[in-house]
Amino acid sequence: MPYADIGPVSLSYQDTGPVSSADGPPLLLLHELGGSSESWAGVIPLLSSRRRVVAMDCRCAGGSEKPTSFFAFDALADDAAALLRHLDIATADIAGAAMGSLIGILLAGRHPGLVRRLAMFAVAPDMSGPTADYLTARAGRVRQDGMRAVMDASLRNAFPDGFEAERAAYRPIYLGNDPAAYASLSLALAQTSFGPDIWAAVRCPALVVSGARDFIWPPELGRETAARIAGACFEILRDAGHFPHMQTQAALAEAAGRFFSGPGVL
Repeated sequence: MPYADIGPVSLSYQDTGPVSSADGPPLLLLHELGGSSESWAGVIPLLSSRRRVVAMDCRCAGGSEKPTSFFAFDALADDAAALLRHLDIATADIAGAAMGSLIGILLAGRHPGLVRRLAMFAVAPDMSGPTADYLTARAGRVRQDGMRAVMDASLRNAFPDGFEAERAAYRPIYLGNDPAAYASLSLALAQTSFGPDIWAAVRCPALVVSGARDFIWPPELGRETAARIAGACFEILRDAGHFPHMQTQAALAEAAGRFFSGPGVL
């Protein structure tokens, strides 16, 4: 995979499909906590036949640089913006999954000129309270005992019954995370406040999609998120859990394609 040194960090990414397309601008894919661009492996072929698709490894994930100093979660959105500019992409559609959805929200608000449309697959309106406490506690345990100490609970929550094969395939990927880097990402997310100003800054057309079987961020949180973004649409993927990009790839690709090529697209 190619790398881009964008200044603060070096990012690894995949770049697939035609460089230019009448079907729309490039599509940037943002992955979940614990994963990488490889998490989109089943979706990329469904989307890249007619348009350019870029899937990045966030800092502290996959092949990207894993800084040891503290960083705010905002930095991940700025990293994505820097990668798009590095690739001479003036505007892009954005699709995020779980943590990637939250990066997409910040990217759309902090760099509005870069984002044409934003699709979020699995998202919640805030990280405060129990969610922040859970992320902080898990980060501490990972630093002390490694990824295996939290693996069973994390994957059981993310992959509901019926996705045992997908859960088993994801297991070695999850265990391959650098514990310190994973903890840093977790703490950055836990310490981020998604207040009214964050949602008001999202001015592009937005789609929120929840998995009907998402235990971690169930559909009611998706609906609440959509209600905070002016004009946002909300959909449910009937069979998906927390990771629809690995559980119901065809349904996700269909929803994304319909949204990114829908009426009103400039």
